[in-house]
Amino acid sequence: MTSPSDRNFNGLTTRFKNNIYGTPKGMLRLYALREDFAKFKIGDKELLSILDAGGGMGQFSSELAEKGHKIELCDISSEMLDGARSLFIEQGLESQGHFTQCGIQDIPQRYDQQFDLVMNHAVLEWLVDPTEALNILYRQTKPGGWLSVMFYNVHGRTWRGLMNGKLHAPATSSERMAKEGIAPQQPLEPQWVYDQLVDLGLEVKSWRGIRFVYDHMHQKIRDRVGLEAIAASESEFGYQAPYKDLARYVHMLCYKPET
Repeated sequence: MTSPSDRNFNGLTTRFKNNIYGTPKGMLRLYALREDFAKFKIGDKELLSILDAGGGMGQFSSELAEKGHKIELCDISSEMLDGARSLFIEQGLESQGHFTQCGIQDIPQRYDQQFDLVMNHAVLEWLVDPTEALNILYRQTKPGGWLSVMFYNVHGRTWRGLMNGKLHAPATSSERMAKEGIAPQQPLEPQWVYDQLVDLGLEVKSWRGIRFVYDHMHQKIRDRVGLEAIAASESEFGYQAPYKDLARYVHMLCYKPET
């Protein structure tokens, strides 16, 4: 059974749509994912079976569906699933997507197949046991397939707090914030995630930071330079330390060897 402590976003879909998906923050996420997938030509030569685990409202999945790939999207939130289903319908992609309500822990019982590509974007930081989730995602990935993991970075959160005058370690979130807030309450350490992925037997082909420029830049400067220039800077420096280590999110793209 799905842990009752894992975060369910029923009742918060409008806030997510307005505060993340429909903003420059969400656009920069999508820019980064497109760039990383294009770099390794994932899905360019053949159609893929794709599992979007904790897929939310399906923005990136719908882009892959437009290219002809088949999407299995699951999420613990029925409202998020309704949003994803509506997006696919609006774009005429009904035949490309299938939607299942379940948590990450329930995936092995819901899907008796492995996938060419498994995606898990902005989910791990909301789970009680991210180690268990990574093991499940690994097992659902075909040998010769890809696992795409994006997660909230503890260093980015700490650095942002310091720049805003919070000169102390972040406090544990209140019970109200844990239930009602949309800022992840359990950010992850990138090296820990990397080590987990390697220990599973995956080859981490790409490790890049997302929003290490945008999130630490004053709004007036953002407005002056524009999102396109910020995105270009994120592309130029996003794969390099120390810049990637201060990003709000980290994206790791992993290959599962065939033998």
